[in-house]
Amino acid sequence: MEVFYIYLIKSSGLIALFYLAYHFMLRKETFFTSNRWFLLLGLFTSILLPLVVFTKTIWVEPTPINYDWSSLPRSTIIDEDHTQEYIFLALTVLYCIGTLCLFTKFGFEFYSLQKIVKGKTIKRQANFKFIDLKDNLAPFSYFNTIVYNSSLYSSSELENILEHEKVHSEQNHTVDVLISRLFCIVFWFNPFIWFYKKAIIQNLEFIADSEATKKISDKKAYQFTLLKITTQENCVAITNHFYQSLIKKRIVMLNKNQSKKSNSWKYAVVIPALVAFVMLFQVNVIAQEKKIKIDEIIEMSKFNTDKSTTDIEIRENCEIVQKTHNVTLIFSNIKRNSLGEIVNISASYDDHKGNKE
Repeated sequence: MEVFYIYLIKSSGLIALFYLAYHFMLRKETFFTSNRWFLLLGLFTSILLPLVVFTKTIWVEPTPINYDWSSLPRSTIIDEDHTQEYIFLALTVLYCIGTLCLFTKFGFEFYSLQKIVKGKTIKRQANFKFIDLKDNLAPFSYFNTIVYNSSLYSSSELENILEHEKVHSEQNHTVDVLISRLFCIVFWFNPFIWFYKKAIIQNLEFIADSEATKKISDKKAYQFTLLKITTQENCVAITNHFYQSLIKKRIVMLNKNQSKKSNSWKYAVVIPALVAFVMLFQVNVIAQEKKIKIDEIIEMSKFNTDKSTTDIEIRENCEIVQKTHNVTLIFSNIKRNSLGEIVNISASYDDHKGNKE
């Protein structure tokens, strides 16, 4: 579980990084479509990049280790501390409860949506499905289905609303909403993900407003429609609904001049931070000992020459060294006492490789 928690922490950090980059650098720009892809890319990067690990191998000189076995105890009794295990268990239970509650809420919202549209008359036009309800609900779209109550609006207001919702449907904004909701379920403990979801939904409204007003002749009438819809607070959470609490910001963005293309450099502000993240947390350093290459294996021969060694044994030993190692071993100045014991001897060798003594 420790690995999983480390993954969640890393992903949460990346989510915070992309949100802060958007909030301080891109939020006021009119690159709405580019902002959409930036925010989505940020979410997917946050869950994929922590899974990418680079391996760096460092070669070190082998260090001989001498064990003093006599200093090791015969048996060791370890008093285990389970505190860390209890902490991880408590965190796991808490995380699962939070995730389960939010997932249940998510499922209930799906059920509520199906209950609203079930059995209703559907009008098809091009790739859209229109459902005209009698309920007092704010207009919304869900994939290619657009739901509204025509009795609450004039014909011009309804036209503005439908143009807005068509943009949501054509550009599959429901996918963005669902993705952001799923991320909120998994990363519910991270406060930045809730701001992130709000930023995604708000930017989708900017896109829909911008595209819809291109097809509407009276831009001011569209803004008045926005103000009228603010009185309707009943909306379906998992849909793209026309009502949004930040109407003032939407109107401000509608009247804002287009951002200069030169400001596109702001999208690159996250790159140095991502590189730093990889270098600090995603590089696994492995230390390996250098292998010693043995060019020549030397076979050793050992024999003892003491005072009782005979001349024949000395000669045989010299012959063995000559045959086995191609080394000429010479014993000279051999002197013995009356008992035949060696009292003086000199030795020299020649390995025929330039080494003599």
